[in-house]
Amino acid sequence: MASSGHDLPLSINDPSSGLPPGFPRITPSSPLRDFGPDSMDYERCAALHNELLTKVVRALGGEMPSAPLSWWEARVPPDEVANALHPSLIEFLKRALDEDVMPTMGFLFVFLGALKFPEGFFRDEESYSIYDETGRFLKLYESSHFRLGDDEGLLFDQETMKASFIEDWNDTRMVTSHEWSWMPLEVILDSYLQMVDEGKVEAVSKEQAALLDRDPKIGVVEPWVIHQYTKIDVERAATAFKRLTDAIEFRIAMQARDKDKPQPQPALMALPWHDPATYNADILPSSSFTHKFLCAISDTKVSFRFIAPGIGFPTIPEFAGQPITDFVTSPRRNFGKFPGDCPLRLFQIDTTEEDAARNGDGKHPMPRDRHLGLDNVAPGFYIDRVVQRRPQFWSNGCHLILPFAIGRRGYARKSNGEPFGLSDCDHLDENPKPRDARGDLYQAGMTNGITNSHSVTIDKVLDNWAERVEKGDWEVDEHGVKGGIEKFREADTEEHWREYWIPPSW
Repeated sequence: MASSGHDLPLSINDPSSGLPPGFPRITPSSPLRDFGPDSMDYERCAALHNELLTKVVRALGGEMPSAPLSWWEARVPPDEVANALHPSLIEFLKRALDEDVMPTMGFLFVFLGALKFPEGFFRDEESYSIYDETGRFLKLYESSHFRLGDDEGLLFDQETMKASFIEDWNDTRMVTSHEWSWMPLEVILDSYLQMVDEGKVEAVSKEQAALLDRDPKIGVVEPWVIHQYTKIDVERAATAFKRLTDAIEFRIAMQARDKDKPQPQPALMALPWHDPATYNADILPSSSFTHKFLCAISDTKVSFRFIAPGIGFPTIPEFAGQPITDFVTSPRRNFGKFPGDCPLRLFQIDTTEEDAARNGDGKHPMPRDRHLGLDNVAPGFYIDRVVQRRPQFWSNGCHLILPFAIGRRGYARKSNGEPFGLSDCDHLDENPKPRDARGDLYQAGMTNGITNSHSVTIDKVLDNWAERVEKGDWEVDEHGVKGGIEKFREADTEEHWREYWIPPSW
């Protein structure tokens, strides 16, 4: 697993070696186990399911019974259902405990209600089966209905033996048409426990849930609450930022040392968010992730401007000139309804009339398409809505909006493997044609297969940029990272696309 704690684990060990240390959790010492293409790790999946269920029972004030029934024992599926289930899936259901052990009404997780009743496995099959493959897909877990409408749930593919959480029922047919976002069931269940480990999700009492339900920024699906961000999220983002700036400064210092003549020590400059006076409370509420992240890096001083090719720190006036600054007289479309209800441009991309002409628009130096819910949004690196409200639960998400579009060559990939620029209609094609897009780089795809949809978290992009500098993929001079914004066109090339791809995660 990556050091960030929530990249999907990809390493595999030999199941014949017995249960590794730390089982059933997926860790470097207890990686995924490969049982072949026609099977699943039903033992681990059941153990993870049971661990989640135990947390729910205790949060609701109960204790696990000494001899709880498995789902198979409690539900006794009829022969027509049992005969349609893969043997490995049956073994999972014979080990996964039935949710009736809960003392009161509760959900297995924020996104999952419970394992379906036998008669519900294939009930909606007609809505998402492809090529008339009857019995291939089944709804294994019901959604918790955290959105209060159009929720789907967790589907299982009995051909690939993989699973995917689908947020919206309307997306189901598109998701089942491709391999994107499908993964081992144990990865999904372990990801939910990771979210609990990090405090992203908490199991709370009924009284606590009622109190927290008054806050529109917190999602409550009893006995679970999900937060917009955690202390770990802030620390992780600040650490990634420091890793990146340190890597650039180190290479600047090395280059100066290698020159024949002694070089003067470069002057250090404070970043625009060093002064709290630059923080507009309407744009950056003190309780927001972005405010806490900027405070955490506010004392950083640098000798360079460019933190990535063509992407630099803004001046104080540039930082103040956000896409939305007026929350009183002219809310922008659906933005500006409450403090923090806006995107925030964190890093600047300089564009000129010459750049615009080269990218096919001589009249308008800024792209004229729509991103982040805004028309003609300037290129730059953005935090998505600074303050989210349920049912959106990630306020540390970010977007890089390029001054040009990439993706049509077909090499660029989103985290789930999806090509760039696809519309909903394209997802229904067996082999959709990729298209150019300005804002798809680093993003997860239509669904990440684990949670509700959200933008990639900022720490992952900053860590990716630091890795590019550390490995020498990006060169550095006294001004910072070299190459200009055109360097990002490499993301759609056969040689370099992996350098700009972020592995799937929750």
